[in-house]
Amino acid sequence: MRLAHIISVLALTPRALGHGYIYRVTADNTVYPGWDVAIDPLLSPPPARIAYGGGIVGPIIDINSSSMACNMGRSPAPGATAEVRAGSTVTFHWSHWLYSHKGPITAWMAPYEGDIRNIDVSELEFFKFAEDTVDEAGVWANVRMMDKTNGTWTATIPADIRPGNYIVRHEVS
Repeated sequence: MRLAHIISVLALTPRALGHGYIYRVTADNTVYPGWDVAIDPLLSPPPARIAYGGGIVGPIIDINSSSMACNMGRSPAPGATAEVRAGSTVTFHWSHWLYSHKGPITAWMAPYEGDIRNIDVSELEFFKFAEDTVDEAGVWANVRMMDKTNGTWTATIPADIRPGNYIVRHEVS
Protein backbone atom coordinates (compact mmCIF):
# COMPACT_ATOMS: atom_id res chain seq x y z
CA MET A 1 0.00 0.00 0.00
CA ARG A 2 1.48 3.35 -1.04
CA LEU A 3 1.91 6.08 1.54
CA ALA A 4 1.81 9.77 0.96
CA HIS A 5 3.76 11.38 3.78
CA ILE A 6 1.60 14.35 4.64
CA ILE A 7 3.25 16.89 6.88
CA SER A 8 1.61 19.79 8.59
CA VAL A 9 -1.92 20.83 8.04
CA LEU A 10 -2.20 24.52 7.44
CA ALA A 11 -5.18 26.75 7.83
CA LEU A 12 -5.69 29.73 5.55
CA THR A 13 -8.49 32.15 5.07
CA PRO A 14 -8.33 33.09 1.41
CA ARG A 15 -10.37 36.24 1.71
CA ALA A 16 -11.14 38.82 4.33
CA LEU A 17 -13.98 36.73 5.69
CA GLY A 18 -12.99 34.11 8.23
CA HIS A 19 -12.11 34.03 11.88
CA GLY A 20 -11.32 30.46 12.89
CA TYR A 21 -8.52 27.95 13.12
CA ILE A 22 -7.96 24.20 12.96
CA TYR A 23 -7.64 22.86 16.49
CA ARG A 24 -7.46 19.19 15.54
CA VAL A 25 -6.76 17.01 12.51
CA THR A 26 -7.75 13.39 12.06
CA ALA A 27 -5.55 11.85 9.36
CA ASP A 28 -5.95 8.22 8.33
CA ASN A 29 -7.80 7.51 11.64
CA THR A 30 -5.11 9.11 13.84
CA VAL A 31 -5.86 12.32 15.77
CA TYR A 32 -3.31 15.17 15.87
CA PRO A 33 -3.65 18.43 17.81
CA GLY A 34 -3.58 21.58 15.71
CA TRP A 35 -2.22 24.92 16.84
CA ASP A 36 -4.46 26.40 19.53
CA VAL A 37 -4.25 30.16 19.07
CA ALA A 38 -5.50 30.82 22.62
CA ILE A 39 -3.23 28.46 24.57
CA ASP A 40 -0.18 27.35 22.58
CA PRO A 41 1.51 30.77 22.29
CA LEU A 42 1.65 30.90 26.10
CA LEU A 43 3.48 27.60 26.46
CA SER A 44 7.25 27.42 26.67
CA PRO A 45 8.62 25.64 24.82
CA PRO A 46 5.86 25.72 22.23
CA PRO A 47 4.22 22.32 21.71
CA ALA A 48 4.97 20.19 18.65
CA ARG A 49 1.87 20.44 16.51
CA ILE A 50 0.89 19.28 13.05
CA ALA A 51 0.16 22.87 12.04
CA TYR A 52 2.26 25.99 11.85
CA GLY A 53 2.02 28.15 14.94
CA GLY A 54 1.44 31.84 15.12
CA GLY A 55 -0.85 33.45 12.66
CA ILE A 56 -4.06 35.29 13.24
CA VAL A 57 -7.74 34.41 13.23
CA GLY A 58 -8.61 37.69 11.57
CA PRO A 59 -8.72 38.40 7.87
CA ILE A 60 -5.81 38.61 5.47
CA ILE A 61 -6.90 41.40 3.19
CA ASP A 62 -4.04 41.69 0.69
CA ILE A 63 -4.56 38.90 -1.86
CA ASN A 64 -0.97 39.36 -3.09
CA SER A 65 0.51 38.87 0.38
CA SER A 66 2.76 35.85 1.04
CA SER A 67 0.54 35.34 4.11
CA MET A 68 -2.13 34.00 1.78
CA ALA A 69 -0.13 30.77 1.51
CA CYS A 70 -0.64 29.77 5.14
CA ASN A 71 -1.43 32.74 7.36
CA MET A 72 0.90 35.25 9.02
CA GLY A 73 3.77 34.38 11.30
CA ARG A 74 4.06 30.67 10.60
CA SER A 75 6.18 30.07 13.67
CA PRO A 76 6.97 27.67 15.11
CA ALA A 77 7.15 25.30 12.18
CA PRO A 78 5.18 22.06 12.52
CA GLY A 79 6.77 19.64 14.95
CA ALA A 80 4.55 16.69 14.08
CA THR A 81 3.86 14.83 10.86
CA ALA A 82 1.24 12.36 9.70
CA GLU A 83 1.80 9.37 7.48
CA VAL A 84 -1.31 9.11 5.37
CA ARG A 85 -2.16 6.45 2.82
CA ALA A 86 -3.08 7.59 -0.66
CA GLY A 87 -6.87 7.40 -0.92
CA SER A 88 -7.45 7.82 2.83
CA THR A 89 -9.15 10.75 4.54
CA VAL A 90 -8.12 13.83 6.48
CA THR A 91 -10.69 15.54 8.71
CA PHE A 92 -10.19 19.16 9.70
CA HIS A 93 -11.76 20.21 13.03
CA TRP A 94 -12.47 23.93 13.00
CA SER A 95 -13.01 26.34 15.86
CA HIS A 96 -16.04 28.61 15.87
CA TRP A 97 -16.96 30.02 12.46
CA LEU A 98 -19.19 33.01 11.80
CA TYR A 99 -22.49 32.36 10.02
CA SER A 100 -22.16 35.67 8.23
CA HIS A 101 -19.13 34.25 6.37
CA LYS A 102 -20.73 31.95 3.84
CA GLY A 103 -18.70 30.30 1.14
CA PRO A 104 -16.83 27.28 -0.19
CA ILE A 105 -14.40 24.93 1.51
CA THR A 106 -11.26 23.77 -0.30
CA ALA A 107 -8.22 21.63 0.42
CA TRP A 108 -4.84 22.02 -1.29
CA MET A 109 -1.55 20.11 -1.32
CA ALA A 110 1.99 21.03 -2.31
CA PRO A 111 4.98 18.71 -2.49
CA TYR A 112 8.21 19.79 -0.85
CA GLU A 113 11.65 18.42 -0.09
CA GLY A 114 13.89 18.93 2.90
CA ASP A 115 13.25 20.02 6.45
CA ILE A 116 9.82 21.61 6.98
CA ARG A 117 11.45 24.25 9.19
CA ASN A 118 13.30 25.57 6.13
CA ILE A 119 10.37 25.63 3.70
CA ASP A 120 8.93 28.94 2.52
CA VAL A 121 5.30 27.94 1.95
CA SER A 122 4.66 31.07 -0.10
CA GLU A 123 6.96 29.62 -2.79
CA LEU A 124 5.28 26.20 -3.04
CA GLU A 125 2.93 25.27 -5.88
CA PHE A 126 -0.32 24.09 -4.34
CA PHE A 127 -2.93 22.06 -6.22
CA LYS A 128 -6.55 21.72 -5.17
CA PHE A 129 -7.57 18.16 -4.29
CA ALA A 130 -10.97 18.70 -2.65
CA GLU A 131 -13.75 21.28 -2.77
CA ASP A 132 -17.28 21.76 -1.52
CA THR A 133 -19.43 24.71 -2.55
CA VAL A 134 -23.14 25.49 -2.47
CA ASP A 135 -25.58 22.56 -2.58
CA GLU A 136 -28.80 22.20 -4.59
CA ALA A 137 -30.75 23.79 -1.71
CA GLY A 138 -28.52 26.89 -1.84
CA VAL A 139 -26.69 26.15 1.42
CA TRP A 140 -22.97 26.91 1.44
CA ALA A 141 -20.39 24.29 2.43
CA ASN A 142 -19.19 26.13 5.52
CA VAL A 143 -22.75 26.50 6.83
CA ARG A 144 -23.27 22.73 6.41
CA MET A 145 -19.93 22.20 8.18
CA MET A 146 -21.18 24.15 11.19
CA ASP A 147 -24.72 22.78 11.23
CA LYS A 148 -24.30 19.15 10.26
CA THR A 149 -20.75 18.04 11.13
CA ASN A 150 -19.94 19.98 14.31
CA GLY A 151 -17.30 22.14 12.60
CA THR A 152 -15.52 19.32 10.78
CA TRP A 153 -14.85 18.74 7.09
CA THR A 154 -13.31 15.67 5.53
CA ALA A 155 -11.26 15.43 2.33
CA THR A 156 -9.85 12.37 0.59
CA ILE A 157 -6.17 12.30 -0.34
CA PRO A 158 -5.88 11.47 -4.07
CA ALA A 159 -5.55 7.72 -4.59
CA ASP A 160 -2.98 8.23 -7.35
CA ILE A 161 -0.70 10.68 -5.54
CA ARG A 162 3.03 10.04 -5.67
CA PRO A 163 4.65 9.10 -2.36
CA GLY A 164 6.50 12.00 -0.80
CA ASN A 165 6.28 14.94 1.59
CA TYR A 166 3.33 17.28 1.20
CA ILE A 167 1.92 20.29 2.95
CA VAL A 168 -1.85 20.31 3.17
CA ARG A 169 -3.67 23.64 3.27
CA HIS A 170 -7.33 23.92 4.18
CA GLU A 171 -9.46 26.94 3.40
CA VAL A 172 -12.87 27.99 4.64
CA SER A 173 -14.28 31.17 3.11
